[in-house]
Amino acid sequence: MTEFEMVLFELIRAAASGSPREIPATVDQVALYRTVRRLHLASLLWDSASRLPASPVRDAWEKERDAAALKDLMQTEEKETVDRALSEAGIRFLYLKGSVLKSLWGDPSFRYMGDADFLYEGDDHALKRALEGVGYAAVEFVSRDYSHHHIFKKEPWFILEPHYALFNSDDPFADTLAGIFDRATPDPALPGRYLISVEDLYLHCLFHLRKHIAGGGIGVRSFLDFAFLLRAYPDLPERERVVDVLSRCGLSGFEERVLRIARLLSDPSLSPDEEDEAELCALFKTGLFGSLGNKFANQAQTERGRSRFPRLRVFLRHVFPPLVSLAKKKFRAPLSWLLYPFFWFRRFFLILFSPVRRKRTGNAVRVLKSKDSEDGGRELRYFGLIQGSGDAKGGERRE
Repeated sequence: MTEFEMVLFELIRAAASGSPREIPATVDQVALYRTVRRLHLASLLWDSASRLPASPVRDAWEKERDAAALKDLMQTEEKETVDRALSEAGIRFLYLKGSVLKSLWGDPSFRYMGDADFLYEGDDHALKRALEGVGYAAVEFVSRDYSHHHIFKKEPWFILEPHYALFNSDDPFADTLAGIFDRATPDPALPGRYLISVEDLYLHCLFHLRKHIAGGGIGVRSFLDFAFLLRAYPDLPERERVVDVLSRCGLSGFEERVLRIARLLSDPSLSPDEEDEAELCALFKTGLFGSLGNKFANQAQTERGRSRFPRLRVFLRHVFPPLVSLAKKKFRAPLSWLLYPFFWFRRFFLILFSPVRRKRTGNAVRVLKSKDSEDGGRELRYFGLIQGSGDAKGGERRE
């Protein structure tokens, strides 16, 4: 780690352990603030930043903290409005991921949340009417054949992702958490609202994390979620059902790696080894959900066992993705597949003439040309998602 990365690392785990420390005078405060802001940890680290002398950086950091507190307050109030609307529409629902986890961070405003995810059982159109009744508009309201959730937005920035399933139908773990409402606890305060079981919350978050790591990567915040979750429920990884599910899914090694990073980020008594440091440095360089470089490198690594030309295959899939995925957000009518070729043509046209699309495609080409087999997929090997060294790291609990 560089000196800058080590300072950031120590600040994060000091704050996560409840003993924030001062920011060294030698660190570049502007660079630190920009990095922390990109990682959405400005509110968590404000206690350290508050000790800085008066400066534009300290002022900007304080505004970021205030904005996080205000956003959390508004999201909490909005959640009550949505919950009542869903309950009155006769829809069963329970919240997932950040909506539940943020309460474990000590101060909910420490944990940034861009949208609220919830699982529901009920008629799709009844859900749509209920949300439209409280000011939301459907951004994506798609057929269940093509996705596992909708997206609704309300100005200025409230975003909801109602899930009618936890995973896409082609996901290898699609049926793993079936019957989640049966294991949930009905909330006596509001008909239709359920509280997810802590085991299902933990397992779903692990599966979701795996998806992002296998895609473009993930940020530090998601590992801190597990740190705070384990602080509240320290025996959780050893619970019989959790061990059984992860063993059957072949994800026990993956869980160990995730918890290794979570503990390193929250326990100042632990020391990372060289491999851990490389992964932590990668996490510090990204935002909430990885990077385009990681995405294409990981995809190329995954394709190596399927194709003689993995990079070409990834590039062609970027330019000409599956037709159904292009059309699913636009058409739901019968015979809409007749229009699918139009979407390929439109996408190719945008790549040629849209500066944004052209830049993204150029970035894809550069990544696929520059990433070799050892560099591309390094993160996948660290987390045991493809074969690599050190598969037993952090696995001392289950030997």
